[in-house]
Amino acid sequence: MRKSFVWPFIGLLLSLALGFLPARIIPVQASDLSTTYTPSALISAVNALRAGHGLPAYETNSILMSVAQAQANYMASIGTWSDYGPGGSTLGERLLAAGYPLAGDLSAGGICSQNVAQGTSSMTVQTAINTEWSDAEHQIALFSTSMTQIGAGVTYSGGDVYYVIAAAQPTGSGQQQAYTPSSSGSQTGGTPVSQSQLIPMAIVSTPDQSGAVYHVVQPGQALWQIAIAYKVKINDIKNLNSLSSDVIFPGQKLLIMRVGTSTPVSPTAGPTLDLSTFTPLPTVEIFTETVTSTATATPVAPVQSQNGAPVVGGIIFVALAAAGFIAWASRNRPV
Repeated sequence: MRKSFVWPFIGLLLSLALGFLPARIIPVQASDLSTTYTPSALISAVNALRAGHGLPAYETNSILMSVAQAQANYMASIGTWSDYGPGGSTLGERLLAAGYPLAGDLSAGGICSQNVAQGTSSMTVQTAINTEWSDAEHQIALFSTSMTQIGAGVTYSGGDVYYVIAAAQPTGSGQQQAYTPSSSGSQTGGTPVSQSQLIPMAIVSTPDQSGAVYHVVQPGQALWQIAIAYKVKINDIKNLNSLSSDVIFPGQKLLIMRVGTSTPVSPTAGPTLDLSTFTPLPTVEIFTETVTSTATATPVAPVQSQNGAPVVGGIIFVALAAAGFIAWASRNRPV
């Protein structure tokens, strides 16, 4: 009877010892979203959709890429989606201004099509294509057989993501057709103008003595561009200047923001506007190929310390020693 007690006792001690062994923890890594909101991911998704319908893939074009990205930036600056660009410009007008050899009747806009979308960070590229662009009008750009090139733009701002694709057909010669942009946006023939002529750089002004920042509108500048340069919202500028529309005029002095009262300085003779005090146009933050995901990383469970190993070894040693002693005592003790 005494010998039958030994092995259950040993098993109990070993079970207690094993309970102190550190458990193996497998870290849980956050999802990699670095390729979810990029122009290349958007183009790949469109071409995959076309392949599924037996259509050839679009060819990526650098001018279409820049025009699409500029539209995504513009939508972010006004805080909403828009089919029209700065000053109410159409896709065809922006392509021609950027030097794209657009085919088709330019008076009718040329052979081109654009899709735009706005949503929260949960709106992935695939979500935009499957939901926002699922109707017949938006499927023109997705399934066209008359257009062969594409560009895409993605901008992430204020918790929202803005998507743009621009598809078009170039001329057979690769040369741009002659056209003349007018103030009304119509194009009837003539010499193209460059993008820099249409949208001059907005130079950021410094605060005056009262802490107010003013901007004098230059010819060709648009309200959206000024808002981007100063990193403010269009509506903020409109409210500060009691503007009822986005129309501004060369020479118009706009209050951009108030930054508090600055240290008074003695007035000096000279022109009011000193170009040496200007700072360069700030870089617009866009969503490019390398994107930092806004998803909160899942915490990695801490790995338990290994310092309990000596204690466990001691317990096992004591258990075995005790079991041996009991077995020895049982063997030498008379029954």
